[in-house]
Order: sequence, then C-alpha cells, then structure tokens
Amino acid sequence: MPSYPKHHASGEALPPLESGKLRIYSMQFCPFAQRARLVAEAKGLDYEVINCNLKNKPEWLLEKNPNGQVPALEHDGKVLYESLIVSDYLNDAYPGRKLKSSDPYKRARDDLIVNQFGSKIIPAYYKAIRATAEDKDAAVQELIEKLSKLEKIITNRATPFFGGQKPTMVDFMIWPWLERLRVSPMYDLLAVALPKLYKYEQDMHKIPAVKATVESPAMHRFFLYNLLRRKPIYDYTEEDASKLQLPSKL
Repeated sequence: MPSYPKHHASGEALPPLESGKLRIYSMQFCPFAQRARLVAEAKGLDYEVINCNLKNKPEWLLEKNPNGQVPALEHDGKVLYESLIVSDYLNDAYPGRKLKSSDPYKRARDDLIVNQFGSKIIPAYYKAIRATAEDKDAAVQELIEKLSKLEKIITNRATPFFGGQKPTMVDFMIWPWLERLRVSPMYDLLAVALPKLYKYEQDMHKIPAVKATVESPAMHRFFLYNLLRRKPIYDYTEEDASKLQLPSKL
C-alpha cells in the first residue's frame, strides 16, 4: 500500500527540489496523476511525489501547471503537465523497459484504445458514480455497455493484458479507473457481464507497478464519499477511512 507525503495547500512553501531529482506533482487519489506514477514505477525510476490539495491549491502549483491540475513533472528545470504527455515523456526520456511498441501500427492501435477510453469510458464512469438513486441503474448499464468494447478487444487479442503478455502503456493509462471500479455499483456485475475484463482486473492487481500505487477500496470509498459531497479530504489513513461506515458501493 503506497504511503505519500501530506497534501500541500495554499500558503505553504514549495518543498526544495534536489538537483537531478525527478519530481511528480500529484494528488494521492487522482487517477490522472496515478498514470504518471504507474509509468515511473514500471520503468523503475527514482522519483519523489509532492502531493497537492486541489481544493485549496498551493500557489506554486499554478507555476508548474497554469491549469492548476496534476500530474505535473519537473526535472532539472524542465516542467511538463497533462497525464498522457507526462507519461509518454517518462517512457521516452528515461531508461528501462519501453512501454510502447516499436511497431507504428501496434502503437497506433493502442493509442486508439486510450483515446476512446478517455472520450467514452471515463465520462461514463463519472456519470455512474455521480448518478442519483433514481438514475443509477441506467448509468451503470451505460458504463457496462462502454466497457464491453474493452471486453471485445482483450478477447480478440487473446493475451492477459492489452499490451500483450506484460502490461504496457495502454494498460497503465486505463488502469486507474478500473481500480476504482471496486467502489462502483457495477463491480459485482463485472464477473458476469464482462468475464475477460474481470480477469484482467484481477491480474493487474498482481503487477508490481500497480501494487506500488494502488489504494484500498476503503481509501477510495472515503475519498469519493467526501468528494461527492464537495468536501474532499486529502490527508487520512486507512484507519480513518475504516471508521466511517459507508456502503461498499457508492
């Protein structure tokens, strides 16, 4: 289970940056920021995480990313932001296993999956999470329908992961939202409706990069519960999360 530093807020000083150190500006429960950490872990990079309170943002976060979002990457005076750009840069600029195929067609096909995931599945995920009790069933069914496209792809590829025998960039770019399905109302339907994707989700939990960044359902549930009430809490422990009796699916 990962353990990251506290989330810095407005008025707090920027932590000093060690020369030559790779730094990722993050938020512990942000799926977009998790993308960058997954890639850094998969490539075995030495890096540090600086967490930011996104409701009460430190002023210096806007200097790193004018949009005030995470992730942002800083190394020796170079700063980048946007999760896909940061992830591609980490893959291209640093040693370690290359996470994208050298075959242009295969690489483009994987990029299509990530693109469609971002434009179709991520919005459907948040719609299902935010739906009222009256609209929940319809929103969950819509999400399952969108996820069925992934079920078809991984079935046709006949490999454990979208990237092949090992997870590659495509897997790490879609994983953070699949991790959060465990607190989604549709998770119990996954094994029946989408058995290949369910097996994939189980297998991804065994991957070292995932183990290094994954949060427990209790931690995700606690964050999401407060986020949906527009009162996000960023710094808490597993014990804190377990004290609040919440439904297993939100």
